[in-house]
Amino acid sequence: MPQRPSFEALFRVSPNAYLLLDPDLVILDANAAYLELTARSIEEIAGRRIQDAFAADPQFPESTHVDELLDSFARVLRTKALDTLPVIRYSIAVSSGNGAAYEDRYWSATHTPLLDDNGEVIAILQHTVDITELQQLKDSLRSAEPAGQPAQQIEAAIISRARFIQDEGNQLRRLFAQAPGFVCFLRGPEHVFELVNEAYQQLTGHRQLLGKPVRDGLPELEGQGFITLLDEVYRTGEPYTDKGMRALLNRRPGAEPEELYVDLVFQPIVEHDGRTSGIFVLGSDVTEQHRSQQELREYREHLEELVRERSRELLDSESARRTAQAALMQAQKLEAVGKLTGGIAHDFNNMLQIIGGNLQLLRRNLSGDETAQRRLESAVGGVEKGARLASQLLAFASRQPLQPQSVNVGELLGQMSELLNGALGRAVQVDVDVASDLWPVLADVGNLQAAILNLAVNARDAMGDGGTLCLRLRNLSLDAAQLAGQPGADPGPYVELAVIDEGEGMRPEILERAFEPFFTTRKDKNSSGLGLSMVYGFVKQSGGFVVLESDEGEGTTVRVYLPSRVALGQQGGRVAAISEQCDSASASSEQIEPAYASGLRILFVEDDPTLRMLTGEVMDELGHQVSLCESAEAALKQLEQHPFDVLLTDVGLAGMSGIELVREARSRDASLSVVIASGYAVDARDVGLDDLRTMLKPYDIHQVRSLLESIQAERTIAGRS
Repeated sequence: MPQRPSFEALFRVSPNAYLLLDPDLVILDANAAYLELTARSIEEIAGRRIQDAFAADPQFPESTHVDELLDSFARVLRTKALDTLPVIRYSIAVSSGNGAAYEDRYWSATHTPLLDDNGEVIAILQHTVDITELQQLKDSLRSAEPAGQPAQQIEAAIISRARFIQDEGNQLRRLFAQAPGFVCFLRGPEHVFELVNEAYQQLTGHRQLLGKPVRDGLPELEGQGFITLLDEVYRTGEPYTDKGMRALLNRRPGAEPEELYVDLVFQPIVEHDGRTSGIFVLGSDVTEQHRSQQELREYREHLEELVRERSRELLDSESARRTAQAALMQAQKLEAVGKLTGGIAHDFNNMLQIIGGNLQLLRRNLSGDETAQRRLESAVGGVEKGARLASQLLAFASRQPLQPQSVNVGELLGQMSELLNGALGRAVQVDVDVASDLWPVLADVGNLQAAILNLAVNARDAMGDGGTLCLRLRNLSLDAAQLAGQPGADPGPYVELAVIDEGEGMRPEILERAFEPFFTTRKDKNSSGLGLSMVYGFVKQSGGFVVLESDEGEGTTVRVYLPSRVALGQQGGRVAAISEQCDSASASSEQIEPAYASGLRILFVEDDPTLRMLTGEVMDELGHQVSLCESAEAALKQLEQHPFDVLLTDVGLAGMSGIELVREARSRDASLSVVIASGYAVDARDVGLDDLRTMLKPYDIHQVRSLLESIQAERTIAGRS
């Protein structure tokens, strides 16, 4: 059932003027319409008798018919029934610039008794209508009749004006009710609701508001600032406008307050005398717009954050790409330098081979000349030093012979402690940090020790006056993204060896060239500039990689990453076994009678004419039948025309390589013994031949003899079988 308004609310908001008196004609209350009609405030008249509150004009007492008014009240008290005064002349005092003045007014009044349960009058309700203008029109009608103006015309004018005023009022009421926003009118300093439209009722939850002050009708607004603003507008008479004001309203009984956002205008209603009588409130509910704007703002902020995040990702990706590209270019440059260095070392080995071979042949002819023998030994020593240099170059080119095996680097560091302390001196404090359960690596022990010692000595020299050298070992699992700048490195488990010094660090231009062979910043004449190059080549040949980090004045960190895996075979194992095979074959040859009395039939392929001639003479002096070729293509033709026991070829040939020649020759004759002459070890698995031999350059006559005797012994045993 819809809530019915209280009678007090009707009394308060009625547009008709009402006055409430007690039986002694003392004024109890008056509504806003009455106060506006009589230009009085409730404080001026409440508690006073009506004839005192509206005293007669002392100058023209005949204009104030007080007796008629009092007689009507007396009839109501006596009869306890309604009494009407259709017309009563009653002047009232109004304010003016010269003090109080009286206006001659005409009224139509109805006096209604209010009875208690016993039927006694407890109050009188006066309904008053100001008919002064109507009375004046009637007077005008009377005065117009003698002048000949038709009474019907005057009455029609009166009715027309009344209808106009009524239509105007109805129009204003329709505009108020159908206003696009919420509208209300608040009367007096307590902001009493006098008028509210349907939109205002919907906004506030269809509560009974008429006749109630804002504090009573909407108590939840207390403390939200709205009532304070109303007080300020009423006090100053200045309008107030704001947008998007937040309000919490109890729109449903028992529910939590709802959050609303409104645009508001508080417009004071100012009377002719400058007094504020009320406030006209106009506004719009913009909650949905506010929420849409908030969602749009949050979406925009989220979108901006996504853009910022994506921009950061792109910057990080671009930075990572540039870093990986720089690392790749550096690796490619070092690879190119390595290939060049390997080629130079190969040619250098050929020259050493020629020099060394001729010196060994000369040694036979100078056995009685001590001076010549001394000079010969000095020359041989030079050849050996050149061979060591070629070995270092081949290490950088990742072509040195290796004997990889499973190594625990932590244990290896422990075994090297005395060696490191002796090499570094007392000024350098060595701090070793080894992670528990360190994975084993597959590496050549001797070369790994040399690499660690090389890095430690470099760190000592960088620190100058001494300091702390940290050697740190830990396990790492690296994925493809982390290895983006390391071409050739496979994802998987690695052991990181970090060599960290407190030295002066490197400038960027020095850091970029640190791995290049023969590059050094030391002024020491004994510095070859091959230390870091050898480490780089050894680690690359072992399947790992090296990262160099340094800032000028901040020290240097060299990070060596070696793969942790179990090898299927040992790289370079064939090379290591050659000497053993030669020794055992030599021993066997002493016990076994040679099956080849006239020696082996050897096809020797070498593109250097001097070396080809020299080595051919050596093998010929050893009693073998030697055929010489300068290319693989010529050797294949020889193999088609003649049978051979041994194919001995250089690895680097113009056109078809030595390895390709060996593979093709074995496919034609499976019994053919094959040997590769190279400055670096050749893995038999890479060639696809199980019994491939490698003879490392530069080799001497004794190595050639041992190799051929070993082959001869094996072929003799195979022939008997």
